[in-house]
Amino acid sequence: MNWFLRIFEIFIRSGWLIITPTLLTLCGTAMGLRFWDALRSGVRTTAAIFGLNLMVNSLGNSLSAVIADIVLNHQLALEITDAGWAASSAIASASLINAWIVPLYAAVNWVMLLSRCTRTLNLDLWNLWHVSFIGAMVERLTDSFAYGMVAAAAMGAVLLVLSDRCGWRMGRYCQLAGVSVANGYVSAAVPFALAAEHLLNFIPGRPRLVLDRTPEPRSTLASPVAWSAAMGVLLGVLAGRDSYGILQLAMTFGALAFLAPYLGQALSSAVLPVSEAVTGFSKEKLGMKGSLYLGLTPTAALGNGTVIVVTLMVAPIVTFLAGAIPGNRFLPQGDIVMLPYIIALIVLICRGDLVRSLLAGVMVSSVMMWCSSSLAELFTLGAVTANAEAFEQLGTISNFNDGGNPLAWLAVQAGSYGFAGMALLVVAAVTLVMWNRNRIVTGADVGAQRVKRAKFSRPEGKGAAPRKAAEATEAAAPETAAPAPSGEPEAPASQQ
Repeated sequence: MNWFLRIFEIFIRSGWLIITPTLLTLCGTAMGLRFWDALRSGVRTTAAIFGLNLMVNSLGNSLSAVIADIVLNHQLALEITDAGWAASSAIASASLINAWIVPLYAAVNWVMLLSRCTRTLNLDLWNLWHVSFIGAMVERLTDSFAYGMVAAAAMGAVLLVLSDRCGWRMGRYCQLAGVSVANGYVSAAVPFALAAEHLLNFIPGRPRLVLDRTPEPRSTLASPVAWSAAMGVLLGVLAGRDSYGILQLAMTFGALAFLAPYLGQALSSAVLPVSEAVTGFSKEKLGMKGSLYLGLTPTAALGNGTVIVVTLMVAPIVTFLAGAIPGNRFLPQGDIVMLPYIIALIVLICRGDLVRSLLAGVMVSSVMMWCSSSLAELFTLGAVTANAEAFEQLGTISNFNDGGNPLAWLAVQAGSYGFAGMALLVVAAVTLVMWNRNRIVTGADVGAQRVKRAKFSRPEGKGAAPRKAAEATEAAAPETAAPAPSGEPEAPASQQ
């Protein structure tokens, strides 16, 4: 059995820069694309994601530094230390579940695909350690490897269902047809974004405040660059920076918002050949209503400036709100770098609406801080057991992305009730999966889509790639798609 696990270990240790183009090339070729076209698309897609990673790393470093200054300046620190993502990675790596997570997840994914319980073929194998972390926490609580594996499998299935809720939205908002996200902690934000979207839809007229997604906004008020620069000034003032520091923050955040749509267009253009092959294969070979989705890293959803703006809005709000949340003892600081990935999915589900995205972002961040507090003692035990030298001196620790993952909290609560709790977790996951299968088989999950061609101000040629991606999304949608209701236009504007 060791040789079996060794194969997957060697593949994963090659890193995402090798895994991503390899899997995209194999999928593109299997779905009818010429090998060299699939390879070119896979390499270019990986390069675009690499650029987005550089952008979000710069955003995270600047944001974590300014949040640390705000916490110090206003004396907001709480008792639980933010140990960052390295602590949850250590917990996952120390468990045998991490060695089994790729074959386990692949089995769950393929069974669900073949039985039409999901549309997503997740290629983001590099980030599956977030799922193994959930299983490792249950294993640490129950001292049962079997319970940990069951929890990881159940939550893996739930993540695929949540990924299906993002797929067609990725095509509509990000111009990434045939692409979705099934990440272990990012996808947990999907229900909150859907709740915020539906909640504010009850307001008469369904008012929307949407920024422009194009590299050249129509007005200053619709420009994410202007909003990001203004948020940089506000954060600099709150952090007690001098005038030079404030201007540097404004310029940094404004520059990142300026770069985001260009990187998003590069990704849309790069993945287009594979996405067209996926949609064509789904329609011609499988006869599906709608399309299959290839699960990529959540970085793929970061290609618009609105994500930068909402992240800069949510971060200071939750920092000041942390002390007012009943039962909360955790304040994210270093791990605030993970916030943009969560916000990216929220923004695309809320179609770029600032109010809806802000509401959902504050909701999910508040819940995640509370979950981090609730799981802190178990988290600390797991981290110290995994690496005592690194974490023993930090006291009670947790982190924002994995320790605060609502799915991890639910799995641990189920594990605390032993066999009965785990059985209930499996029943709940299977029920959700069967609900998703019914929607896929009947086409209900795509039948009400409002897929509308994105409008770009650039002339034909420079903006051709996003338009082609939008056309691919339209081709993937059923011919009976419902028209857009009146009073809720899709075109970006400063205020609608």
